[in-house]
Amino acid sequence: MKYSRSQINKAGETVMSASEKDKYEDALTKINEWRTLHLAALDALQQEILPLLKANGVRFVLTSRRLKRITSILYKLDINPDMRLGGMQDIGGLRIVLEDIDMLKSCKTILTENIPESFDLIKMVDYVQEPKESGYRSIHFIYRYKSKDKDVDGAKIELQIRTKLQHSWAMAVETAGLITSTPLKSSLGADEWLDFFKIVSSLFAIKEKQSILKLHREKKYNMYDLMRLLYKINTKCNFSNTLKVLKVTGIQAKKENFKNGYYILNIDFQSKIVHITPYSKEQEKMASESYSKLEKKMMGEYNAVVLVSVPKMKELQEAYPSYFLDTTEFITAIDTMIENTKKIGLIE
Repeated sequence: MKYSRSQINKAGETVMSASEKDKYEDALTKINEWRTLHLAALDALQQEILPLLKANGVRFVLTSRRLKRITSILYKLDINPDMRLGGMQDIGGLRIVLEDIDMLKSCKTILTENIPESFDLIKMVDYVQEPKESGYRSIHFIYRYKSKDKDVDGAKIELQIRTKLQHSWAMAVETAGLITSTPLKSSLGADEWLDFFKIVSSLFAIKEKQSILKLHREKKYNMYDLMRLLYKINTKCNFSNTLKVLKVTGIQAKKENFKNGYYILNIDFQSKIVHITPYSKEQEKMASESYSKLEKKMMGEYNAVVLVSVPKMKELQEAYPSYFLDTTEFITAIDTMIENTKKIGLIE
């Protein structure tokens, strides 16, 4: 790539520790440029993967791409002292959401047996068979890009595949993390929120005929035990209602709808308004530069900004509901579980 791993490692260290503004700004500029270089790899992976899956009968609910937020990058470095920025493998991410667990398994098999021509597969991690302690479930493929363009050759990007139900869980965790200003998806934050999402993760797993979390297996919990726990913690903390009232009150957007275009989502948590700025695929560089400027301006403020790409603008909210504070699908599933808990008399 244009920047060596050691150069990016040094830039990461400088951003994390620099006391001089000029050094900090120079390092951040280098990181932003390096991050932007991952867009070419994301484009190539999508162009090779989606036709492959379609040809093999895999139907997906949605696809999306994103560049990792600077705040997320810095936080990841902060909580992982041994991690170096040059080794981070999810700077660029492609996500595919599938209808159900059977389609997810088919997708995994196809991707394991067919490596895209322009990439090397570094590793595959199955967080569905072995979920994270937080309850997170998804399957990750890490690829290294092979390109004649030396500036982007070697870029590492991550592909996530998950079911619609797993996606609703992950987006609800992100939404709760955004509004509580805590990294819940990293298992940090209020214990009540963490326990709530772990219980739901196990209940969702039962629905998809997968294993519940290890801590629940060790306590020999069955579905009814978990339903009781969900009812009790939700009654005590009112999490479902907290999430229900969060939806954004307004969306301000230009109406251009570029095919596979880029979109900057800028959410103000206080006003609950999402600002959407669209860019065509040809305006990739402009979009990335605008993204970097907004991030610098907003760091530390009560808002968030992210650069994403979806096939059509109308699919933004479905692909990134957390940026619209929308947990509708998640809440619908929770409400059904709670009502069933009452109906079958599990409440003492």
